[in-house]
Amino acid sequence: MQLSEKAAYVKGLIDGLELDPADKQTKIFKLIADLLADMADEIKELEQCYDDVCDQIDGISEDLSGVEDILCDEDFSDDITYDDSDSDEMSYEVTCPNCGCVTYISEDALNEGVIDCPNCNETLEFDYNEDELDEKE
Repeated sequence: MQLSEKAAYVKGLIDGLELDPADKQTKIFKLIADLLADMADEIKELEQCYDDVCDQIDGISEDLSGVEDILCDEDFSDDITYDDSDSDEMSYEVTCPNCGCVTYISEDALNEGVIDCPNCNETLEFDYNEDELDEKE
């Protein structure tokens, strides 16, 4: 039985008792039965609204899933390169071990020793020593 059917059943039982309509208890029973019927109707409306909202959320989720597939495609992110160096300045190529993104950084940024990957925000640390590079050359 649905709530509205149960409320109607209770109201029918109260009416079937053939209570004295002038009695205070009868009035209370009838008010309670009316209240139950009103609450059942409100709950039914809320359930319908809930179902509508769930359908809308499902639609939005499907749309967002398509956008996520486009934006978060792994093949797409591997092809991203960032070049934030000036053309006159020496730049160094850095590959993020987390996402494989290739970034070009300036010598000043290399000397700072830390940058955030522009693709995945992973912190990349460098142990750069100019003397070691001179010895290798």
